[in-house]
Amino acid sequence: MASTASPKMLQAYDNTLLGILQNEAGLEPFLDVVFGFLSRRTDFYQIMTEPKQRYGFPVGVAEKLVEKYFRKYQSVVVEAQSKAMEKKKQTEEEKKPKSCEVTPTQDDGEPVKSSKSQDAPNSSKEINKDEQIAQISADVKNENKPSNNVETENKAPTTNEDGSLNQAAFQNNPDSYNGAMLDKYSWSQNYDDVDVKIPVNKSVIKGKQVKVDIKRKHLSVQVLVNQGDESMTTIINSDLQHEVNKEESMWSLECGKSIIITLTKDKSIWWTKLLEGDEEIDIQKICPERSMADMDEEEKAVIDKLKFDENQKRMGLPQSHEMKVHEMLKKGWNVDGSPFKGQQFDPKMFNISPGSVGQ
Repeated sequence: MASTASPKMLQAYDNTLLGILQNEAGLEPFLDVVFGFLSRRTDFYQIMTEPKQRYGFPVGVAEKLVEKYFRKYQSVVVEAQSKAMEKKKQTEEEKKPKSCEVTPTQDDGEPVKSSKSQDAPNSSKEINKDEQIAQISADVKNENKPSNNVETENKAPTTNEDGSLNQAAFQNNPDSYNGAMLDKYSWSQNYDDVDVKIPVNKSVIKGKQVKVDIKRKHLSVQVLVNQGDESMTTIINSDLQHEVNKEESMWSLECGKSIIITLTKDKSIWWTKLLEGDEEIDIQKICPERSMADMDEEEKAVIDKLKFDENQKRMGLPQSHEMKVHEMLKKGWNVDGSPFKGQQFDPKMFNISPGSVGQ
């Protein structure tokens, strides 16, 4: 769900967050503060243990949310960098004397490093930097291996014996949570967005090899597998089940792995299929939960009460409705005429049902 804050409000947010960043004096401790806040004040890290639970997320879904918004703003920055580099290149070309040689380009259209950048010392620095980036990427992949193994272990048949879609299998996979896993793609959804994941060949490593066209009620995805071949392979070209906000929808390429598409729903309703012509999922078997961040104060209060009562029940302590009755009983326990006057208050004497008192 995209932020609906006005530019003025975003500026206020930036000032607040900037103050925290300056106080923490580093991105890593700043992120620690942000994720710590999520653990203390939201249900972000709560794991759903049963379908009817109204708070938390199934295993893997919270991590997917983080990755989703990381990729969203990564693509914004990369696009801005690309435009800045192109503008700088154009300016440099205009300033060059006509007698100068034209800067050679690589096959992908990117300019070859200038003679200064090709000197041995600077070239060495570039190599070292690339090696560091490669090492960091390798470390991240190693850290993610356990979760990948979990996904493999949880993999189950996607169809039932009668050929219908097996929603239970989809619910165990973040890529098909509240959605489905089909031959060419998988899709998942929450209250406001639909995420589509399309596996691609290892040779698909550049954005220009992918063409994604998101219209209000139509989605088209084409991929150029071999750069020597000018024809693109169509993966999706169909009407969507419902309309989307195309201005807020986006896509990104995970090089050599998959295309990730996030469609922002025009109306907050649950989809039974991604595309017209797809088999529908069983809407009764999904988990139509909403994040607490999307709820109003009244709804949050109800969820907080449910969480409190569940925790109290687990520890064998009075729940909120029982505590309310106990407080009323205590007030009249030792008054004149009370049969319990002089006795110690014992809540175990009473069996109080949730419906016996106004909530």
